[in-house]
Amino acid sequence: MNDELKECVKSFFEDFLNIREESDSGRMFAPIHVSCCRAMHCVALADLLERMRVLSGASLPRKYENENA
Repeated sequence: MNDELKECVKSFFEDFLNIREESDSGRMFAPIHVSCCRAMHCVALADLLERMRVLSGASLPRKYENENA
């Protein structure tokens, strides 16, 4: 895999999709997500995204820590 592409995919997960925040009520949620309105493609999309995460070397989802807080 092209190094630049790998880094872009890794950033896509680590800087956007992997972030989890806590609501005022204490519920964890993903503020940024990829969705699909075609039911027959949802599982395939989830599988593809997970495979992309693994191949890029991106970490698992994490709680968002605001560095400016």
